[in-house]
Amino acid sequence: MLKTRHPDHRNLQRFTRAGLGFCLLLVAACGSPDQAGAPPAAPPPAVVVAALSAQTVPIYGEYVARSEARETVEIRSRVAGFLEKVLFEEGSRVKAGQLLFVIDQRPYQVALQAARGGLAQAQADLNKAQMDVARLKPLVAEDAAPQMDLDNAESAVQFSQASIERAKAAIADAELNLKYSEIHSPIGGIIGKQAVTEGNLVARDQTLLTTLSSWDPMRVVFSISEVDYLHRTQLPGEGSPFVPAKNAAPFELILADNSVYPHRGSLSFVDRALSPTTGTLNVYVSFPNPDGLLRPGLFGRVRVVLEEKPDALLLPQRAVQVMQGVQTVLVVGKDDEVALRSVTLGGRYRDFFIVREGLEPGERVVVEGLQRAVPGRKVTPTQQSSPEKIEG
Repeated sequence: MLKTRHPDHRNLQRFTRAGLGFCLLLVAACGSPDQAGAPPAAPPPAVVVAALSAQTVPIYGEYVARSEARETVEIRSRVAGFLEKVLFEEGSRVKAGQLLFVIDQRPYQVALQAARGGLAQAQADLNKAQMDVARLKPLVAEDAAPQMDLDNAESAVQFSQASIERAKAAIADAELNLKYSEIHSPIGGIIGKQAVTEGNLVARDQTLLTTLSSWDPMRVVFSISEVDYLHRTQLPGEGSPFVPAKNAAPFELILADNSVYPHRGSLSFVDRALSPTTGTLNVYVSFPNPDGLLRPGLFGRVRVVLEEKPDALLLPQRAVQVMQGVQTVLVVGKDDEVALRSVTLGGRYRDFFIVREGLEPGERVVVEGLQRAVPGRKVTPTQQSSPEKIEG
């Protein structure tokens, strides 16, 4: 007879207890989410902020300018002749009265000698005429000589006196021509290229020999618009296009390489009329040029204080972002939470913008760590020192 084999009841209990224990161990090892330790939250990102302050600042204007010599002289000969000597180096500095050129003097020395001979002849003729008058007067008084002879002698005296004056004028002219054969520098300055070399014929008042320009001080000219001129002169208490400086000359010159010229300039004059073609008014500024750095024809920019703006709110330029044409800044509130703020800016002062709208004094703006500051989230701000106060 066949017997059916059933599993051992005790073995089944052992397997059941082993599986249950394994499940309990697995649950204990994994644990529930509520019981697992969560990682610590990251601290708010660190940024550098600047507190806005209001103070009186100067508003600057910059104008394109060019330099020109205060005096420029074209050197020409006042007498004709062959150029005999050139007594300067091209591009060098010369003093007023320095000898530059010598024209062949021999013809003018001969002319002077001839004029002096003419004077001696005229004086001899006068002496003879005076002796004739002295001789004829008593003879005419005794009717021993005709009156006509005395009249002719007296006329000869007058003619000789006129000849003497003419001879003196000829001597003066000859001396002047001889003096003009030596060409001296009329002003002190920098001399240019030698246009004529020795041995060439020089025409009177026509041939250009060289050009000479003064160099200290140097004049700089720039233009302002008609509207700018009217606005500047109508400011209360001004009456002049530019605010005079209190302790120094008000004009700064920025050269073509963006370096600032070490000497400040002062207003020379404002032109008498506006240009009918451009509608602008020329302004001339005089700059000291002791080292000769400035030359005529240099281009640069003139910077000058246009006005003093009281209670100007200064915003660091590096805090400003432009998003789709809108100027914005990141403002950190009292709770250290970041907010995005659009602003309206005016002119510039040093490394700052002048705020027209959008911010108030004392508010903190992010100047470093702009990428880490997210609007609506908190940051860890570090205060930056405020801008220096403006003196005067």
